[in-house]
Amino acid sequence: MAPSPIRQVRERLGVRQGDLAQTIGVSRQALSAIEAGRALPRTDVALALARALGTTVEALFSADVPPATVKVRATAGVSERSRVLLARVDERWVAHPLERASSQPGDGLVVGTSARQATVEPLGPLDRASNRLVVMGCAPALGLLSARLSESRVPVAWLQGTSAQALDALGAGEVHVAGIHLRDGELNVREVERRFRRSAVLVTFAAWEQGLVVAKGNPLGLRRVEDVLRPRVRLVRRESGASAMKLLERQLEGTRLPKTGPVARGHLEIAEAISLGAADVGVAIRSAAVAYDLDFVPLSAERFDLVIPRHLKADVRIERLVDELASGSFRRELDAVGGYETRESGRLVTQ
Repeated sequence: MAPSPIRQVRERLGVRQGDLAQTIGVSRQALSAIEAGRALPRTDVALALARALGTTVEALFSADVPPATVKVRATAGVSERSRVLLARVDERWVAHPLERASSQPGDGLVVGTSARQATVEPLGPLDRASNRLVVMGCAPALGLLSARLSESRVPVAWLQGTSAQALDALGAGEVHVAGIHLRDGELNVREVERRFRRSAVLVTFAAWEQGLVVAKGNPLGLRRVEDVLRPRVRLVRRESGASAMKLLERQLEGTRLPKTGPVARGHLEIAEAISLGAADVGVAIRSAAVAYDLDFVPLSAERFDLVIPRHLKADVRIERLVDELASGSFRRELDAVGGYETRESGRLVTQ
């Protein structure tokens, strides 16, 4: 009997053998025999192992040979011949498209589509994909958190998206975690309660300021939100539904914004456009201005929270994510990035 990949998955997640054995209700010796391929577990033990390791029974006990094709849920942007990132969310495969210019290796190629379903041809074994945690949100520091977790053997993929997009994706079962900032922390809580009632928890990622990002030295003297409406001031907008645009519209009290000009897909793209001289001003978080050595005019203090489905709260990958978020080393590194307030990072906001 061939060894199972259980040990490989367990060690990648940083779980000790004795702790896993206790979690699934078997002795350490029994788990050792299962890992070595000397014994087959009962069905209930196999299911408990898969749950504890955030994967599937098939991934733990099937041969390490990728299937010819995999049926998946296709998210927006998946099309024929797309390179895709795969993950298991709520016991089903989900495919997210990779941009053509992305240097990230894909898990598979789309060979057929039908409505919201797709057929994917894997490019290799899917054990890492089956353990992957997918987080969607607009905070650039999610990339830092993902990299730190991936280095500690918890594969995490950060997908950029607005708060509305992240909540929609979480509700559709397309991601594991959604990052949101909706004007203030209390609105975060109310929106999550409205959408998910008692089926989700909220954990603070960080607090930040959102405001006007302008060129170094603020040569146009843009000091108030109304200044973005001055003639010949070039505004770089965010995509429809982004919290940055809602903040701007709210502070301008319904004044119609120009529909022309560049549109950015995130805070860093706002800052990049201004640093390249393609625009004069945009709304983003302070850390984006810091990253490109630009000036910043604060408009609003906000809290960025992570929405986690309650049934995943005990998942070892989620536990590692929250532990990393609350760790002193991550907070110090985020403080060094600039523009984030980390005193409450990792705090459970609400059950």
